This record gives sequence, structure tokens and C-alpha cells, in this order.
Amino acid sequence: MILKKIGDKIKKIIAHRHWQKYEKYISLIFWLAAIFILSNNSLKEFVIITDWWEFILRKLVHLFEFAVLTYLIFRILGQTEKRHIFWNLGWSFVFTVLYAISDEYHQSFIAGRTGTYRDVIIDSVGSLIALWLIYLDWHYHKNKKI
Repeated sequence: MILKKIGDKIKKIIAHRHWQKYEKYISLIFWLAAIFILSNNSLKEFVIITDWWEFILRKLVHLFEFAVLTYLIFRILGQTEKRHIFWNLGWSFVFTVLYAISDEYHQSFIAGRTGTYRDVIIDSVGSLIALWLIYLDWHYHKNKKI
């Protein structure tokens, strides 16, 4: 009964026009905060695995985090900047790489963490994967209309 009431409340909030207007910005802020909070913690606190698997998992998390970040930035640029898709893709990449650099700089102040250029490169690859998928989706829908 309580879960149904909570679900109904959430549906009302999502259906509200103010939520729909600001949902993209709120999602981006939550995602940026999640990356920042995860940068403060060691992955060993969450998962106990061998060193090799920990390394692979960390790098996959980097790819995923920054691919999603690129997508969220692209959505906002697509809504606010009514320019060609390559403009929005380019600026999405720039903003994501700048946040990746700031994230690694932030990690250099955390005990047990280090900020490395290698992680910025991995974050950038995650961003490029997201941009490639966005472009493929755009190209598919563009050609479908013809």
C-alpha cells in the first residue's frame, strides 16, 4: 500500500510540466554529483575482487560514467542549441573531457586515490563511444525519414 502511494506520487511529479521542463538539467546535476561522490571512495569499499578484475572494473566504470555524462550533456545542448548535430557532439565531448580532467584533479587530493592522465583518456574514449552511438542513432533516423 505504501509503495503504491509512493509510486503514484512519483508518477505525478514526472507528469508535472515543471519536472519535464527541468528533468534534463536535474538528471545532469545528479550524474555529476554521483561521479564526484564515487571519486571520493575507493572501489574496494563496494566490491571485494582480485587486483586484475578490480582494474578492469574500474576502467569499465570510467567508460560508462563518462559515456552517460556525454549523453546527458548532448540532450541539453540538443534542447538549447538548435545547431547542427556536429556542433552539439563536439561541445558535448569538450564539456565531458573538461569534467574528466577536473575529476582526476579532484582525485589527486583524495587519500588512496591518484589522478592520472590515463583515466582522462579512458573517460574520453567513453565519451567518444557515446558520441558514436548518438551519431549512429541520428543518422539512422535521418535516413529513415527519406
